[in-house]
Amino acid sequence: MDRRKMLALLGVSPVLVADAPSYARTASRNAPKAGAAVTSGLVTALNPAVTPQLAQRVPLAPRLSTLEGKTIYLVDTDWGGMGQNDGILQEMQAWFAQHMPSVKTILKVKKGNFVTDDPALWKEIADKKGDGVILGVAG
Repeated sequence: MDRRKMLALLGVSPVLVADAPSYARTASRNAPKAGAAVTSGLVTALNPAVTPQLAQRVPLAPRLSTLEGKTIYLVDTDWGGMGQNDGILQEMQAWFAQHMPSVKTILKVKKGNFVTDDPALWKEIADKKGDGVILGVAG
């Protein structure tokens, strides 16, 4: 079994032992000679194993019974970065305009990258009484 697979099975990242000497096929220049005592400093590592405790569950928002007369925010998470989306949400906005003209759509690009929070946008949606949000990658 190769070293990387063994570490993965043990739940240890290969990064944590990247600087450790390898005793497999060839000796590293830092590896001790046969019979020499190994004296090294302590290494602190985080355990990447999954905890058995479940995260607090938050229920999904209830579905709208209809979209007629509602305001729907189309939020681009800017997953591709630098505003390089390919227009998926613009296409959705055009579809709503053609097929469901009573639905008001507002297209927004979330600030930051796809994993950062944008409290100002969520506040705007709440303050302007947005009825729903379609959160899309669009990139």
